[in-house]
Amino acid sequence: MTTFRKDPLLKIASVLLSFIQTVVVIAGVAIVAALPTMLVMKGWVIAEMASDKVPPEAFWGIMGLLALILVSLVMIWFFVRHLRRIVMTVADGDPFVPVNADRLAAMAWLSLGAWVVNIPTQALGSWLESVTEGSSINIGVGEDGTSLAMVLTLFILARVFRKGAEMREDLEGTV
Repeated sequence: MTTFRKDPLLKIASVLLSFIQTVVVIAGVAIVAALPTMLVMKGWVIAEMASDKVPPEAFWGIMGLLALILVSLVMIWFFVRHLRRIVMTVADGDPFVPVNADRLAAMAWLSLGAWVVNIPTQALGSWLESVTEGSSINIGVGEDGTSLAMVLTLFILARVFRKGAEMREDLEGTV
C-alpha cells in the first residue's frame, strides 16, 4: 500500500507533476503543429511581419526559437517523468533503490542539456527582441531557472542514492 493517504504532499506532488507533463505535451504538440504550418504559410507570415515593421529574417529566428523550445520541452517531460517515478518509490516506502540513482543521474544530464540549450535560446531571443523593437511582437527573454548548481546537486544526490542502495544491500546481506 502506498503512503499517499498518510502523506498528502506525495499525492499533491504526483498530481502536480502529472499536470506539468500534460501541459508540456500540449505545448509540444502546438509547436510541432506550428512549425510546418509556418513553413507552408511563410509568405503570409512574412507579409504580416512586414506590416508590423519586422524584418523578414525574423521569420527564421522565430522558427529556430520554436525548435529550441521544443527541445527544451522534451527534456522537461523526461525530467518530470523521472521525478514522478522517484515520488512513486517514496510513496511505496522504498526510495533507496538503484534505479532512483539512475533516475537522478538522468535528471542531472537533462538539466545540463537544458542549461546548454538555454544559451542559444537566450541569444536568439535577445536578437529577436532587438529586431522586433517597436513592433507589436513581444518576445520575453528571461532566466531559465536551470542552473549549474542544480545540475551538481542532482549528480551528488544520484551518488548519495546509489551509496544508500549499496549500503542497504550490504545490510540485508548480513542479516
